[in-house]
Amino acid sequence: MKKFSEFKPTKRIVEQEEVKATPAPVQQSADQQTEVKTEETGNKSEVSKFFSKLFESREMTHVYHLQITGEGSYAGHKALNKFYDEVLELIDDLIETYTGQYEIVENYETIDTDSTRTKDKIQYFNELQQFIKDNRYVALSKEDTHLQNIVDEIVALGYRTMYKLKNLK
Repeated sequence: MKKFSEFKPTKRIVEQEEVKATPAPVQQSADQQTEVKTEETGNKSEVSKFFSKLFESREMTHVYHLQITGEGSYAGHKALNKFYDEVLELIDDLIETYTGQYEIVENYETIDTDSTRTKDKIQYFNELQQFIKDNRYVALSKEDTHLQNIVDEIVALGYRTMYKLKNLK
């Protein structure tokens, strides 16, 4: 095997590009600029809705963690604990990365656990995973693979948690 230092640069053939006259940039109004920015970053309300749902998942998991009883409750308690400990760091990474690239996210939705706290935890995780799958490319651009990678980590953590809840007693 060759050492990295033994590689010699290869000759590159560079084709000359045809130089075309480019028109002067057209001035855009503030509304047009905002519209372009929204296209690049996704719908602002969808971004805050997506991030809010992720925050909800952390809160709901903590509630389930504190209320779990019965057979397999210790394994479930530990699995839920691991989810809510790890998901917060991933959410933080996702939002900080997004903010560094685009803008500060505002108008987060209020976390209301009334409709979700009566659900079975497996049902909740199934619905959460489906929400993420349905909304990840609505809120975040497919081209932003660095953001989608963090979302993938959140999805994987959710499925690992579901495995533990279903199979470890």
